[in-house]
Amino acid sequence: MFKNKKAAILIKKKLSEIFNRELIYFPYRKLIIITKVISDFSLAKIYISFFPKEKENNLINILNNQSKYYKKILFKKLRFKFKKMPNLLFKIDDSPNI
Repeated sequence: MFKNKKAAILIKKKLSEIFNRELIYFPYRKLIIITKVISDFSLAKIYISFFPKEKENNLINILNNQSKYYKKILFKKLRFKFKKMPNLLFKIDDSPNI
């Protein structure tokens, strides 16, 4: 359990750095916030919130289509922490905003 939490924290941190640096040219100029990462050793579910919220389903589809690209970049950054990088699945975070 501890290794899964540590892996999720590392994935969230590095992926947010990648999004901040590389998604300047992302369609529709959205603010992308990674709210939660749930990881086991084969799949990492990444919950994302967009601002503004219009067309978020299209954006999630774009991210999921490019998940192999993000997996490759993450593995380059975290190759000394992971023997095998889990597959990435991006989901919309539907939790109510407080």
